[in-house]
Amino acid sequence: MKTFIFFAAWLLRATICFAAPSVVDPTLQVKEIVSGLNFPTTMAFIGANDLLVLEKTGNVMRVLDGVLQPEPVLDLAVDNEGEHGLLGIALHPDFENNHFVYLFYSESPATPNDATANKIYKYTWQGGALVNPVLILSQPYDSTDHVSGILLFGPDGKLYVVLGDQNHNGQLQNFPNGAPDDTSVILRLNDDGSTPPDNPFAAQGGALARYYAYGIRNSFGIAFDPLTGNLWDTENGVREYDEVNLVLPGFNSGWESIMGPDSRNLHNAGTDLFAIPGSHYADPKFSWKATVAPTAIAFLDSTALGAQYRNDVFVGSFNSGALYRFEPNAARDGFLLSGKLADAVGDKDNELAPVIFGNGFASVTDVKVGPDGLLYILDFLGGTIYRIDVAVSFGVAALPNAEVGTSYDADLHVAGGSEPYAVSIATGMVPPGIAPAGTHLTGTPTTAKKFAFSLLVTDADGGSSMRPFSIQVLKPVTISTTSLKSGKAGKSYKAALKAAGGKAPLTWSVSSGSLPTWASLDPVAGAINGDAVPGVTNFTVQVTDSLGGADTQDLTLTVAN
Repeated sequence: MKTFIFFAAWLLRATICFAAPSVVDPTLQVKEIVSGLNFPTTMAFIGANDLLVLEKTGNVMRVLDGVLQPEPVLDLAVDNEGEHGLLGIALHPDFENNHFVYLFYSESPATPNDATANKIYKYTWQGGALVNPVLILSQPYDSTDHVSGILLFGPDGKLYVVLGDQNHNGQLQNFPNGAPDDTSVILRLNDDGSTPPDNPFAAQGGALARYYAYGIRNSFGIAFDPLTGNLWDTENGVREYDEVNLVLPGFNSGWESIMGPDSRNLHNAGTDLFAIPGSHYADPKFSWKATVAPTAIAFLDSTALGAQYRNDVFVGSFNSGALYRFEPNAARDGFLLSGKLADAVGDKDNELAPVIFGNGFASVTDVKVGPDGLLYILDFLGGTIYRIDVAVSFGVAALPNAEVGTSYDADLHVAGGSEPYAVSIATGMVPPGIAPAGTHLTGTPTTAKKFAFSLLVTDADGGSSMRPFSIQVLKPVTISTTSLKSGKAGKSYKAALKAAGGKAPLTWSVSSGSLPTWASLDPVAGAINGDAVPGVTNFTVQVTDSLGGADTQDLTLTVAN
C-alpha cells in the first residue's frame, strides 16, 4: 500500500469538505495567503515577500506580495505520472549574489526512445525568470513510485538530495544483492554535482561515495537543526510506522527490513540489515503506527510565534491534514514525550493530541519558515499557501472609567496579525459620545451609566478577534461648596471645600484671583487654613479629578475686625 500517491489520494479525497485550518494555540491564527495553485509540491523564498512555488505539472509560479502572478516564471516539460513531477527546489547558499536556483523534476523524454530520468538542473534567477539551465544530476527511473526529490543546501554548503526506493530491492534497501543504484538514499553533493571527499562512504568509491544515508523508503522532508547542524528527515512507511529520523552521517534507516522501532519488527537491526562499512542504524525519534504520510519538516528558528516555539520541530502530513509539533530534548537528539507517547510511537489517533499543533489542512506538502520568522504551509489539494501568525487581538483586558463631559481616549493596544486594523462594535452599546477611532476608543461621553459591549478587531488579512468590555461613565465632578463662612480677625480660620461626582483623588487649586496672603489651600484635602486678617477677598477655586474632569466656583472670603 502506498502512502503518498498524489493523484490517487486526490481522487479519494477530492469530494471531502475540509474544515478551515486552525491551530491549537488561541493566540495564533492561520491565514490564507494565496490560492489558485495547481497541485503545488514545494516552495522557496527568494525575497521578503517573494516566493517561488513548484506545481507538480511543471510550472514554477511566483507569489509576489501575496499575489499569485498570472504566468509561470518557468514552464517545464515534466512527466507527472504517479509521484513524478516537478518536486524539489533549493536556493544556493550564496543566492543573493549568484542567483542560483536548483530544481528537481522528472523530465519528459523528447522522443519515445529517449531514456527517462529524474534530473536536477541549476538555473539562474534573472529578470523575473529562471534561465541558463545546467544539468547537475540525472537519475534514470523505471517506476513512477517513491521518487522523493526534495533538495536542501546544508549549513556546510553541500546539496542534499532525497531519492526514494522506486520499488527496488537491492543493497540500498538492505537486501544482500543488487548494486547501489541511487535509490533509497540521501545524496550529499557539491554545488556543481561533484562528490565531496568527506562524505561518510567516500572511501568505498563509486556510487557509494555520493551517499550520506540509505535504507530510506520514501521521504518528502529534510531539515537541519539550526542549533546542532544535524540533519533530520521524515519517512513514509507502508501501512504503518511513518517516521521522523535524526540522520547522522552514514545513517541506515532500515528499509526494507525495518520501519518504526527495531523492537516492533520481525527483523533485527543487528543481523538483518545490509551494512555498508561506516554505516549505522538508529530507531526513529518518533513513529506513527497508522500511516499519516508525513511530508515536510522544519525547525522554527525564530521567536515570531512566541519564545516557547523557538527551534521546535514542525512536521506536515499529506493524509491527516495535521501539522505536528515536537519539542526537542536538551541534547536535541530526540523529543520530549510523555505518557502514552513516552515510547516515541503514536499507536492510536487519540494518543497524538500532545503533538498536534494544527488541523484542517487538506494535504500539506511543504512547511517553510519565512524571512519574517513565521510558518508557511503549502496545501497540495487546496492549492493554497497559509501562514501561521500571531492572532490579532486586544492587548487590554479592561477599559478605564469615563466621565460625563470629559474627553476620553483609551488605547486598545491592538497587536498581531497584519496592519491596518479595523475596530468595530460587535454587540451591545458603547457610551454615547464615544466611538472607535483607529485602535482607540475616543470621544466625550454624555450619559452617566455602565455600558457593556463587545469590540471586534479585524486585520488586513481578514483575521479577527472579539472581546467583551465595559465602561463605567461617572457623573461629572462638581463643586458643592458655593460660599465660605466669614472669619474673625486674629482667630484661626478653617474651611473645607466639598465636591461630588467624578473619581478620586481630587486636586484643588485657585484658578483665578488669589487667596488672602494669610491663607493657604491644601490641594489634596481642599481645606483653606490660616490666621485671619481683616478684609474681603474674591477668587475662583478649581477641582480636578483623576479622570481629568474639572469644575470651578467663584468664592468670597470675608474677615471682620
